[in-house]
Amino acid sequence: MIPVLVSLGRSVTDGKRDMMIPESQIRALIRLLSDEDDRIVRTISGRLIDIGPSAVPLLQEAEIEQPEMADRIASVLEEIRGGKLEDELTELAALPDEAMSLETGAFLIARYAYPTLDVARYRDQLDTMAAEVRARIGQRASGEEAVNALNRYLFTEQGFKGNTKNYYEVENSYLNCVMDRRVGIPISLSVVYLLIGQRLAFPLFGIGMPGHFLVKYESDRYNIFIDCFNGGALLTEKNCARFLTEAGYGFEEKYLEKSQVRAILSRMLKNLLAIYAKADDSVKIARVTKFIEILGGAPREEGL
Repeated sequence: MIPVLVSLGRSVTDGKRDMMIPESQIRALIRLLSDEDDRIVRTISGRLIDIGPSAVPLLQEAEIEQPEMADRIASVLEEIRGGKLEDELTELAALPDEAMSLETGAFLIARYAYPTLDVARYRDQLDTMAAEVRARIGQRASGEEAVNALNRYLFTEQGFKGNTKNYYEVENSYLNCVMDRRVGIPISLSVVYLLIGQRLAFPLFGIGMPGHFLVKYESDRYNIFIDCFNGGALLTEKNCARFLTEAGYGFEEKYLEKSQVRAILSRMLKNLLAIYAKADDSVKIARVTKFIEILGGAPREEGL
């Protein structure tokens, strides 16, 4: 690693080398974003992006103090934050399917929209919810009793439900918002269900049917599909086949196969991509598309 500047200041890693950049220099670069020459602005923006996360606090400060540069600063912040998340997602995607963490990936997606998200607080909340369910079912509950207890807790006591009034709200796709508001779309509600189930060691996994996402409880003695969007309605394979046929997809066994973590995360991102495409937000479209590509998915595959 080659030190670019030997000086007291912030230690910055851009992935290629360590750079010691004093705050005064970062502030000077930020001031240059106000230049009228677009070429200079592009150069300075690139330099700040290379500096990376250490420039973020000063950029945020300037964003408030110099509103005339807000758009340019926001663009730099997007590149810094998005690039860092891309690096984290690349590390996650490099793992084999069985080692990938749905929880890590779901909160990583949430941090794209909420960069200061207190992930630990939401993990603690999931821990608490799981503990409350565990206290209700005891040690010897059957599979049916376990599912019924979790369903009552989530959908009756906690009030989680499908957002039928504003199905395409972007908040429905961010895990922190779903947990805060108690509403979401099929896949985001299913993720909450799965994360609590993981803490309880329930044999649960996601089912990425076309047009609708479900959870399945599968054990030697009890097998059932759970529709988290519809209050935890319990479905048989015949029910699922009927839904798929009536929705025009037809029925194939593969539609009821377990969804791997990378497929679940890709599907969450595709929902966001559709929302941002409808809003014609080119910056977010590009970033979310990149996230999907990192996970190995095609942007136009099935969502919801």
